[in-house]
Amino acid sequence: MTTATIETTTISMTRPPRNESSGAQRVRAGAAVLLPALALTGFLAAPAAAQASAAVLTLEQALARASERSPVLAAAGSGREVAAARLRQARAWENPTLSVEVENVLGSGEYADFDVAETTVALSQPLPWGGGRAAGRRGARAGVALAEVEAEWAAREVRREVLIAYAEAIAADRIAAIERERAQIGIATHEAVDKRFDSGLESALEHSRAVVETSDLQAAARRATAAAQARRRALAALWREDLVSEPLDDAWFDAAPAGSVASLAATGSGSRAHPRLVRAQLQVEVARAAFEAQRGARFEGLEATVGTRRFADGSAGSERAWVLGVSTPLPLWDRNGAAIAEERAALLAAEIEAEQAARLLQDEREQAMAEHEAARIAHDALVNSGVPAARAAMQLAQQGYEAGRLSLLERLDAERALSDLRERLVNARLALRRTEAELDSLR
Repeated sequence: MTTATIETTTISMTRPPRNESSGAQRVRAGAAVLLPALALTGFLAAPAAAQASAAVLTLEQALARASERSPVLAAAGSGREVAAARLRQARAWENPTLSVEVENVLGSGEYADFDVAETTVALSQPLPWGGGRAAGRRGARAGVALAEVEAEWAAREVRREVLIAYAEAIAADRIAAIERERAQIGIATHEAVDKRFDSGLESALEHSRAVVETSDLQAAARRATAAAQARRRALAALWREDLVSEPLDDAWFDAAPAGSVASLAATGSGSRAHPRLVRAQLQVEVARAAFEAQRGARFEGLEATVGTRRFADGSAGSERAWVLGVSTPLPLWDRNGAAIAEERAALLAAEIEAEQAARLLQDEREQAMAEHEAARIAHDALVNSGVPAARAAMQLAQQGYEAGRLSLLERLDAERALSDLRERLVNARLALRRTEAELDSLR
């Protein structure tokens, strides 16, 4: 995309007496310099020639770039890896403990050395008890499914963001083009005012008004061009690039809506399988597993020990025996009540959120359908009557002004009315694309 710049030219707003021809020459020279300067810098004319040689970045290509390099999807992939690692950890047994004990040594008398030492080598293994470990595995499996659903939801959100950002970039380009046309019309109007002013048909006030109007239109065009650049940067940021320089698919933006509100509602009728609902249900499963794990933690700590003990008698040799043991803590004072209460409250909150998820999703879908219908009505009204009528009124105003039947203010108002309606049409089409993207993400 060619970045537009502006050459600033100062035009005098005061006119000397009519018998001083140099003042009129300065005014005409200012207008003559202004238009070529803007044209040479590429500000008034859209960079169509530069973009025509570049390949169009279609919506499908933008979606493909985002699916490959989106930071949101990369984070979702990391979430899946974390969930899989937690499942592997939940399935793993706790490590056993190897202990070696030597008794009856380094004492006094016959225990002064190691002659009568008793050596015990034992292996202790924590055993699952109380259902905590099984609940942890169920929670980890639900966590894996939850990570998959969240990745699917993230993909939908990225698609929605690309659709909206792509439409906003096209709309910003359109509005920038409209502002450039307004600036060009302002310069042409300024030239016409100069001619009438030199002929004594226009007042100094109207002449000053034309100068101010022209500078305001130039400033608006500069701001619109900067806004279009910002929208293109926002689109490129969705796949971690700096700027989208390719031309975009205007035909997609101007195409008729994908369908009526009724068809869009039918598309979204299968909301039971929406990732948000599945996510809410899986969050209930994770919370329930955490609650059961804390309940079972009251009886955890069962540990089995098996080992061998060597008895040294100091002369002939030694004897051996097996050592078997089981140990478990007794939940007499600490029964893990606080953790159980915390997880019970978290489970209740998850169940309430799951109940509300379907209702909220339906409300959002109905709101999006209402906004889509409103945007369609506004769009059709502008296309069928608003813009054509304003264009015809502007043409009549230009002819009437050139013939001296209308004032400059009336001509500028007609031109401004057409530009405003064209901008409203762009915004109506943008609203259609936004609501379509919202409904697509809610189906």
